[in-house]
Amino acid sequence: MKPSEWKPPVIAAIGMGTGPQCLGTLVLEWIGAAQILAGGRRHLELFPDHAGEKLSLKSPLSESLEEIGRISKTKRTAVLCSGDPLFFGIGRTLADKFGRERLVVIPNVTSVQTLCARVCESWDSIEAVSFHGLKGGAGIGSLLDILDRGRKAAVITDPEHKPQWIARELIKSGQCECKLIIGENLGTPSEKVGSFSPSDAAETEFSPLNVILIQPAQPVVKTDKRDTSGRIFGFGEEAFERQAGMITKMEVRAVVLASLQLGQGQVLWDLGAATGSVSVEAARIARLKRVLAVEKNQSRYLKLLQNLEKFGASKVEAVCARASEAIGAFPDPDRVFIGGSGSELDAILEAVARRLLPDGRVVQTVVLLQTLEKVSAFWKDRDFKVSIVQLQVNRSVPTGKDLRLEALNPVFVVSAWRSN
Repeated sequence: MKPSEWKPPVIAAIGMGTGPQCLGTLVLEWIGAAQILAGGRRHLELFPDHAGEKLSLKSPLSESLEEIGRISKTKRTAVLCSGDPLFFGIGRTLADKFGRERLVVIPNVTSVQTLCARVCESWDSIEAVSFHGLKGGAGIGSLLDILDRGRKAAVITDPEHKPQWIARELIKSGQCECKLIIGENLGTPSEKVGSFSPSDAAETEFSPLNVILIQPAQPVVKTDKRDTSGRIFGFGEEAFERQAGMITKMEVRAVVLASLQLGQGQVLWDLGAATGSVSVEAARIARLKRVLAVEKNQSRYLKLLQNLEKFGASKVEAVCARASEAIGAFPDPDRVFIGGSGSELDAILEAVARRLLPDGRVVQTVVLLQTLEKVSAFWKDRDFKVSIVQLQVNRSVPTGKDLRLEALNPVFVVSAWRSN
């Protein structure tokens, strides 16, 4: 559609780019053909001599949308959109509200594109997160996931989620070594672009009109060629370097991970980690603050290191030591998995009970009935709630042209958490 062909009730969503210098001939033709200009005050002020009426978008936006819907039925209405209408812009809202058939979109450059151009950074591999309209810490998990994968991230901020807040969240989550490139007032005479560490950005005031490019401290992790399926978890034993039998079976691992109830920013102890299968998958399914895997056997510890490299599990910290000795230097845990303990069981349980944070959970796999009774009694005596799941896994194996079921050893999964 051309501006000369524009008739109500079609609404024009016009990208304004990053300033007047982005308003080319086509954009100006659409604006000139509009009978109603709707937009924020900053955009409307660019057209003081426009012959049409002006509608200032206000909060809550729902009221302005109702007004646009009413007016656009009889008058050519243009909505002036920051950047590009369909890049975290109002264009999506207009399409959802009025239908795609009533919308014509005039694209433009985004603040992310502009910032990348200023620092000569390619943006085709950047993942973007917008905090516009989000409440509290919503959205920070997505940002941290991007950085944890070694990817560059673009952040569209809002008055509640300023660069200072973003920087503080990065520091709290251990992303202290990344670099923040912050563009302020892009496309205006007061434009500024600066590079900051999280600690510097947390103490700096920025213009309300800003966008952030975050470069992770670590480059993209290249995983082993055997780990290219995109799976998050559910890896069979054959996917891990291991000693025969010294691994938590896939089916048991799935129940263990569910029982741990992992959450963002938690500290996980994996005691008796063996090949590290639980640590590896835990780090893949949740954005944990720290994962500390302890294995005292030297040969199994070497297998653990191989698996961490293979799966790109850079967040997992491996320690070769007796668990009861190693945990003294660890931060207090939110979650603990005990996969092996041997003669250290009493010392490990006492230390975990003493150090476990409020709302913490402990999950332990047990094979022997005597150990099951001991572990269960230990937690009940300390006023913990206890759940016991018994797993009997049967796997199909070929026999001739048919299949039969072969049983694995039964395993008990014991979960304990504070009763309050």
